[in-house]
Amino acid sequence: MLKLSVANWDAIRAEETRLLRSISPQEGARQFFALLAEFAPWLHETESIYRNQRNQALIQLQARLARLNNHRDHERTD
Repeated sequence: MLKLSVANWDAIRAEETRLLRSISPQEGARQFFALLAEFAPWLHETESIYRNQRNQALIQLQARLARLNNHRDHERTD
């Protein structure tokens, strides 16, 4: 019943990408921090279990934000 075809997942990913591209970086950050506040109790309870994965995710997020910032700065100089 819950099986979805690969085509359905491709459509879901395409819609996710479209939605993510439709919001500003500021709105994305606002949504991120709203989710962070919502899940804070759970994050606190599981911190020791998932610390390494969360640290890696934050490092990746920082790298993505740095690339975005560099791209924005590059566009301003052109």
